[in-house]
Amino acid sequence: MHQKTAYIVIGQSGSGKGTQVQLLMKRLVEIQPLFKIFMVETGARFRTFMHGETYVYDRTKQYIEAGKLPPAFLGVYAWADMLTREYAGEDIIVFDGTPRIADEVPLLLGACDFLEMKVKVIKINVSDDWAREKAIGRGREDDRDAHELAGRLAWYHEQVAGAIELLKKNPKVEFIDINGEQTIPEVHEEICKALLLE
Repeated sequence: MHQKTAYIVIGQSGSGKGTQVQLLMKRLVEIQPLFKIFMVETGARFRTFMHGETYVYDRTKQYIEAGKLPPAFLGVYAWADMLTREYAGEDIIVFDGTPRIADEVPLLLGACDFLEMKVKVIKINVSDDWAREKAIGRGREDDRDAHELAGRLAWYHEQVAGAIELLKKNPKVEFIDINGEQTIPEVHEEICKALLLE
């Protein structure tokens, strides 16, 4: 029986993470056409979540609009609810935007262990200047506000960095550092080489 794999792709706003996730999934399907992929994209889930009509939805929206980080349980809820309701035993899970803070890491790794998944983390490294330039260039509405973008970059260093360190130190996790300050094809090629997907 082959080893099921969970890929966790991490990178700050403007790192090209979303593009690389799509290219990675395409490559995995090319190499293993019979394998099924389950995608967990928590950013989109949060944006949908904030349009709900419950008290918790309203509080979450207030937190985010005030530049505060929502509590860990909401981040966990976003991906745990998807796994619980929608995961059907696919061979590969790709996490985009998770974990967001250190408190999520043991819970996420526990879920992967429960699902008998080997964990591979792909960290796309870019400088703040590179990220800022790329984020503004892609023109997404929440990227055009310089103040909000600066807040997201600061949040990445203050919060996500702690989660990354925990993943890096875990002996069960295969951790891969990627130079994100290259062309899209070059970054993709480096990822494929590191994962032996050539």
